Amino acid sequence: MHFLSESFLSEMPLVFVITGVVLIGLWISNVVYDRGIPQYISRKIGHGAGGIAFLICIFFSSSGWPVILSAAFGTLLLTARLLKPDIIRGVGGSGRNAGVMAEVWFPWVAVPVFLISWSWLDQPLPAIACLLFMAWGDGITGIVRSQVYKQPVKGLWGSLAMLCVCIIISAKLIKPFWIGIIVSFAAVAVEWAFGDNGIFKWADDNWAIPAISLSILLGLMALTGNI
Repeated sequence: MHFLSESFLSEMPLVFVITGVVLIGLWISNVVYDRGIPQYISRKIGHGAGGIAFLICIFFSSSGWPVILSAAFGTLLLTARLLKPDIIRGVGGSGRNAGVMAEVWFPWVAVPVFLISWSWLDQPLPAIACLLFMAWGDGITGIVRSQVYKQPVKGLWGSLAMLCVCIIISAKLIKPFWIGIIVSFAAVAVEWAFGDNGIFKWADDNWAIPAISLSILLGLMALTGNI
């Protein structure tokens, strides 16, 4: 199990960079939301910033900091949601239905993803890829649909945009590539089926996309001897 490394303390600069990226993303989301942009669009800025943070995790030597940061940000967002939701209005909080906790699931799902894929199986890139499917793939589908349909609904063009983003991510982070293509299609199917406007409204796609994608990805890698 690979959780902490000897360079744990020396990697603090990366921690500060990730913290800054996330906080700036939350701030910009608020600014955009306050200027009248619908919340289903403004929260995609948070998606983009979160994706940058997940990508930076590649430079950590172990899963220790990624797990700690993901757990901490999820806890902070939950605390803000419960005590002062206006602070995170751009990504959720007072800007979204009180029963929807998508902004909290966003970082929290990374905890089991990193622990299973990185700490246990020593496979950091598949973990990051599946988180980027959610951060950037789901993020782009929301932006495209907002421009095409002018409302937060499921639609073909958004799904095609997500598929393209996921395949690009797979080409860079998943080997062999054909497994990445299969998992990219699976991620799009999960996004379509889960969430506010999906078939399974009880399940948030912010946790469903990384969790289900990683399960399929690791299963295929194990079956083909790539783990």
